[in-house]
Amino acid sequence: MMVTTVVGSYPAGIKISSEEDIRKAIEICVRDQEKAGVSVISDGQVRADMVGIFAMNLSGYKKEDNRYKVVGRIDVPDRPATVADYKFAKKLTKAKVKGIVTGPTTMAKSSVVEKSSPYKSNSDPELIYDLAYAQAAEARALSEAGAEIIQIDEPFFSVNADLEVGIRAVNIIAKNIDTPVMHVCGDIRPIFKKLLETNVMVLDHEFSASKNLDAMDKELIESYNKIIGYGCIDTSINDIESVETIEQRIKAGIEKIGMKNMWIDPDCGMRMRTKEAAFTKLSNMVEAVKRIG
Repeated sequence: MMVTTVVGSYPAGIKISSEEDIRKAIEICVRDQEKAGVSVISDGQVRADMVGIFAMNLSGYKKEDNRYKVVGRIDVPDRPATVADYKFAKKLTKAKVKGIVTGPTTMAKSSVVEKSSPYKSNSDPELIYDLAYAQAAEARALSEAGAEIIQIDEPFFSVNADLEVGIRAVNIIAKNIDTPVMHVCGDIRPIFKKLLETNVMVLDHEFSASKNLDAMDKELIESYNKIIGYGCIDTSINDIESVETIEQRIKAGIEKIGMKNMWIDPDCGMRMRTKEAAFTKLSNMVEAVKRIG
């Protein structure tokens, strides 16, 4: 059966205001993903949003007016941001748990760069590379904690990013990972051939409601020895797709990509969905994969 996984975030359905709440939320997320039958799960990314969970662990950042602001030099942190949550999730399950880090370009582009910092703007290559070395340390720590699969999230790659700088930054992180995955959502058709040059094993994209399948070419994908993470459930809505609908989406992907070249997952993180919708979507996704074999 094809590998099934999640992109990262998952709704625990509880209010979080303490470390005890975080552990409770991780347990809910792990149990739901496990019960749905997902083979590679996450800790749910419940501690904070994808930028804040790392930014607030780095020197040079502060949070003000709900924005993450770069006010000084970004250095490699003294301690990792996500390893404790990863280890806790790993203790709860026999499923494989992936580590997740937010990519340097997305971290930079999501930040406000203040004049007090040494960087020119949130597109400054120096900022992106400094973030890459910080996130590479996070990836090393996750690997040492047992994470074989680590995903690097770069949604901003599909929004006029400098891919030469961005890919070089991702490669700094990827060399510390046994099985590196990169998630890029949005319309990746104009940039897909460039993304193939990244030193990752899995390129993960959304396909449920996009035209990204148009960019897929089995021979090209195999020539780069890549696997495609195939997003087949729509994470922008709570409406639940039937098993049959998801099955047809996956079959369309198999025709263009090839079954052995695919992992199956949602389009994106599920943080904004209701807990009930997220669980049922994942359950239907796994059932669709079982029907295909």
